[in-house]
Amino acid sequence: MKKVNLISIVVAIILQCSAVVCIAGEKIVLVTGEWAPYTSEKMKGQGFFTEVVSAVFKEAGLEVEYKFYPWLRCEDMIQKGKAYAAFPYMINDERKKIYDFSEPLAKSTGRLFYLKSNVKSEVVWEKYEDLKKYKVGGTAGYWYEKPFADAGVKLDLAVSDELGMKKLHGGRFDLLATDELVGWDLVNTFFSTDKHNFAVVKKPLNNDNLRLMVSRTYPDSQAITKKVNEALQRIKDKGIYSKILKKYNISE
Repeated sequence: MKKVNLISIVVAIILQCSAVVCIAGEKIVLVTGEWAPYTSEKMKGQGFFTEVVSAVFKEAGLEVEYKFYPWLRCEDMIQKGKAYAAFPYMINDERKKIYDFSEPLAKSTGRLFYLKSNVKSEVVWEKYEDLKKYKVGGTAGYWYEKPFADAGVKLDLAVSDELGMKKLHGGRFDLLATDELVGWDLVNTFFSTDKHNFAVVKKPLNNDNLRLMVSRTYPDSQAITKKVNEALQRIKDKGIYSKILKKYNISE
């Protein structure tokens, strides 16, 4: 009887270790890119979304290693199981076929930015087709490429939000599609003396949740995600989540 109990205990320990990636000295790899103020290698704390992720993994008792890459490489790494997750990402139908997702860690509001000196009258739209009369810019690889293309809106795509904002300021197009926080961060960084000339269209492009986009081939990814989701709820209950957002002057 004692022998059976000992075996049961050993098996339970092995299973528990597997569920928390019990590999001595090994950290869970997460990949991300430059998307201030959400995430940035140049910012203290590496951005508010990264700080939330760090708080979640600390609460879960899991060590992490962040690697900053271009977004397409981030996606390739999690698809191949070289990283547990990439962040921050929205769910869409195409991504759901390939990846899993955590619970929401933050929200994103997409906006159309413009220069008051360039767009004289109010931009009013209900569906994407209404924007065909404008020159619209964006960033290659972002979620809005397909819906704009389906609506017949031709996008002038840049390789980054930063370049897109610089092209908007240079008069290369009328409207720039980007996240609201990201857009204003770029304006404050590069065009602070001309900030009064920037505005956003009243109707948002989108309101979506941002999550960890999780690899289906990374070791123990489902067990990690379960612990992450539980830890996320705990840091919200403890007020840690609110404290991080308040630090960055971001509303919940």
